[in-house]
Amino acid sequence: MKVLLNIKSLFVLTLLLAIGTVAPSRAYSGGTPGVADSISVKLVPVPPVNPDSGKSAFAKLVVKNLGPDVNSSRDDFAPTITADGRTMFFASDRNVARNHHHFWETISPENNDTTWGMPVNVTEINSDPKSDYGDGAASIAADGQTIYFASNRNTTVPDDVNIWLATLDGTHWKGVHEVGAPVNTTSFETQPAISPDGKKLFFASNRPGKVGSEDKQNVDIFVSHLLPDGRFSDPVNLGTKINTEHYEGSPFMAADGTTLYFASEDPHRDPNQPGLGGLDIYQSEWKGPSDTDWTTPTRLPAPINSPSDDFFLTVPASGNVLFFSSNRPGGSGGFDLYVATNPPAPKPTLVLHGRAYDVNTKENLAAHVVIIDSRTKDTIYNKTTNSSTGEYLCILPSDADGNLGGTYIISATESNHFNYGPTSEVIPLRNDSSRSITHDIPMNNEKPPIVHWVTEQPQLVKEKPALFQNFKGVIIREQKTIELFALLPMVFYDAGTGSLPNRYVVFNSPQQTQGFSEDTITSTLNAYYNYLNIVGLRMRNNPDTKIGLTGTNSQDVDNEMSLDLSRQRAESVKKYLVEIWGIQPDRISIEARKLPESPTLPTTPEGISENRRVELSSDSWEIIHPVLRNANVKRPDAPTGGFKWENGLRDETIQSRSLEINYQGKKWAEISDLGSLSKTDYNGFNWRSSDGKLPSGEDNMTVQLKVTDKNGRVVNSNVDQISVKQFSVSNLVAEHLADKTRETYNLILFTYNKSDMGKWNHKILDSYVYNRIQPNSDVSVNGYTDILGTEDYNTKLSTNRANAVKMDIAGHIKGRVKSLVAHGYGKTQPLYPNDLPEGRYYNRTVQVLVETPTDSNP
Repeated sequence: MKVLLNIKSLFVLTLLLAIGTVAPSRAYSGGTPGVADSISVKLVPVPPVNPDSGKSAFAKLVVKNLGPDVNSSRDDFAPTITADGRTMFFASDRNVARNHHHFWETISPENNDTTWGMPVNVTEINSDPKSDYGDGAASIAADGQTIYFASNRNTTVPDDVNIWLATLDGTHWKGVHEVGAPVNTTSFETQPAISPDGKKLFFASNRPGKVGSEDKQNVDIFVSHLLPDGRFSDPVNLGTKINTEHYEGSPFMAADGTTLYFASEDPHRDPNQPGLGGLDIYQSEWKGPSDTDWTTPTRLPAPINSPSDDFFLTVPASGNVLFFSSNRPGGSGGFDLYVATNPPAPKPTLVLHGRAYDVNTKENLAAHVVIIDSRTKDTIYNKTTNSSTGEYLCILPSDADGNLGGTYIISATESNHFNYGPTSEVIPLRNDSSRSITHDIPMNNEKPPIVHWVTEQPQLVKEKPALFQNFKGVIIREQKTIELFALLPMVFYDAGTGSLPNRYVVFNSPQQTQGFSEDTITSTLNAYYNYLNIVGLRMRNNPDTKIGLTGTNSQDVDNEMSLDLSRQRAESVKKYLVEIWGIQPDRISIEARKLPESPTLPTTPEGISENRRVELSSDSWEIIHPVLRNANVKRPDAPTGGFKWENGLRDETIQSRSLEINYQGKKWAEISDLGSLSKTDYNGFNWRSSDGKLPSGEDNMTVQLKVTDKNGRVVNSNVDQISVKQFSVSNLVAEHLADKTRETYNLILFTYNKSDMGKWNHKILDSYVYNRIQPNSDVSVNGYTDILGTEDYNTKLSTNRANAVKMDIAGHIKGRVKSLVAHGYGKTQPLYPNDLPEGRYYNRTVQVLVETPTDSNP
């Protein structure tokens, strides 16, 4: 049931309660006959107002109807607006089958006082439209996260209206429940108004304790205080400055926390400005400390007030506009919503607002924000931001002198992020105008990654500490060196082709071969890319030797299935040796097969590329023996460097990690396989660039950890640096430092996934290594693998390879050595690039390092 309303006859109480309950009426002269307890009120004419005349303090005051987008042909009243002026709720009986009042919400997209979106029914708060219940006036908290409203739901007592509340969780209203006793009773408790700090709840009621008559039609305004336990205190009547023996209701506390607006039926309460008729809106200021300490109310001027009923006022924190309800002529229906621009404003206010968000993803966060006034140490805000928008809003109080501003300490917590603050926001003191200060809260769910170098102390630093005081880094030391380069007896081919790839060194005529010598070989890969020329030279110098060539294919696609392709590959090698090096054709046999006899895993891209090849075999040591080189070679005095780091990001967010090493302003090397996320150190950096070079100057070398999360975002660590120093043989002599001969023996490569040495590795050890080991030699046997397989498996495989060689050496030298150790480095310290088949094969090796003082070398 709904009470009908019109200008001539107004059931004020029921409308203000805004629910469909029947109660005795109060009417104006000329009202409906037979209505009990009517009173006669003299209508005061409205003085003509020219908003642009400039003849009064309110010359620019303009009142506008919010228009048909907001107002309907039914009753639209009781607006309540958030402090930022962007969201307004109001009551309306539009589109409701049972003529109940429900809540509607409208948004101002541009924060414009007259531009509002189409209202939306707030169904999450409203009573069941099929029930006999209705909902009335509401009050939205300053930050828009809590709404208080009147409803007669959940009661069987006639004319019982209570105050309810709901909280906003993201974009949904939840937790709808009664405020409870002692605010709610079996009387009318309606038209709530929450103070900007959320600590005072004003409301209208006809409960006992009113000023004047205890008649049910006499309604006064009360206030209740929020207690520490979350309940509200016993309500207090605002006293005779606010309440009279007439009707007072629709309270609203402005953002300044002291200016109270309300509606009153008493036309004579402001002796300087008599009432204009019906309900008028008044303004009073709380002086405190008592709840009854108020200034004498003053009536707001026309055209805010009119001869009609004007009530339910709301003002945003800016104070530059004022919204209210009125049933004045010219509206869309019964009661409409109006806006007054440039109204008599409350005292200036200071709004502190912002957004909590993830600093990396920019997603909004539901963070618990605490704001403390540094002067008083009072906590003035202690709430959680909206989980959808991340926004918070706080009305800052003025100081004892009425100034707004000062220093505020802001902190925030969120379960999945590191704490924010405490951070100071310093706001200049002023009291001349309202202000809005933005303080966003960027929160991090990660600490920045941190990395630093961990290096062994170079041998030269140990030998000559005075020469390298406080040195941290690597010394590139020139040494007398014997190097043995094992030859990989394979030539790899591109997919579908039988032509030699251009990365191999080939001559165009027999004349070009005349200047070739193995003495020109400088490195393992240099020897490999000259492999056909080394074989050609050796066959030319050893005319009785023979070789066999076996062509293979990868069997992965149609053009890699043919034995003809395998034969074509073998024939291309034979043709080169015959036509360029002059080798007799009958010394070279040809075989074609599909996969190699010992293929690499044929289901992986790496295995497929390795299986496209020609294998060279020979029983002649003269053909397959390694290349031996004597030279002064530069090597790191500390064989390896390392790093320690902190991931920064939480493990569950990490996709990958890599270490980027830079030298002389350019990318030097990258280590991308750092193991499990729990592993935070790496000890296998060999100081070489991605193409195998050592630093040539004395610029600092840097490292940076790059952590990539599962969204593809890369988070970089600090940049740590170390020193690089060059030290030549002449430096050793000048400093009277002992020198050593360093000998490196790369064994013939191990078969994929195998750790047994094979006969040619035994031959290398017997021919080159055993007789070079002296009683004062330090021997290190180091095993390596390619990148295929897991880190743990490859570490085990490389360790088994190194131990097999170590045991063979130990069995031959029988303790005649200073030290003999074995290490398995797996794939963590690749000796060669892994992006080509030959690089991966050369990484399946064991290096034997022999260091002997120069005066003991035979």
